[in-house]
Amino acid sequence: MKKAIITFLIAGLSIFAFSASAQKLAHINLDSLLRSMPESDSARKTGQGHYQMLESEVESMQKEYQQKVQDYQAHQNTYTELIKNTKQQEIQDMGQRIQAFQTSAQQDLQRFNDSITKSIITKAKDAIKKVAQEHYYTYVFDTSSGIVLYSEDSDDIYAMVAEKLGIKAAAKKSS
Repeated sequence: MKKAIITFLIAGLSIFAFSASAQKLAHINLDSLLRSMPESDSARKTGQGHYQMLESEVESMQKEYQQKVQDYQAHQNTYTELIKNTKQQEIQDMGQRIQAFQTSAQQDLQRFNDSITKSIITKAKDAIKKVAQEHYYTYVFDTSSGIVLYSEDSDDIYAMVAEKLGIKAAAKKSS
């Protein structure tokens, strides 16, 4: 009797341990999902507008720089040493300002794009979380990031998340 109880307990614990260790896995291509969201189109257009504004400013600064260089080259023989040095310093300063502006513009563009896409990403991740909880997924991997080098079979939850977001799911998205 004692042996039967111990065997029963060991079998019960084994089943419990097996069921506790069983994990349900899923994957989704987050980039594809984000591109499918209608909000992404307007964010992309807004980001492109901001980029074009910054690009236009850089082009304007570069044209002014080129004009100063051409003017200097055309008249350098007529300049006194003081004027030559002053013009050279102006050109050098302007080149440095353009480089500094380009660096700042890149950082500004990144911050701007992050700010306009943050709510879209949050919305997508919230939908992924809801689907994962509804379907008891332990882990959901993002295949677009390329960090999953190998996995056992997992469920592609793209269509379920797209439905949760109200997006008409296109043909099967590649992972």
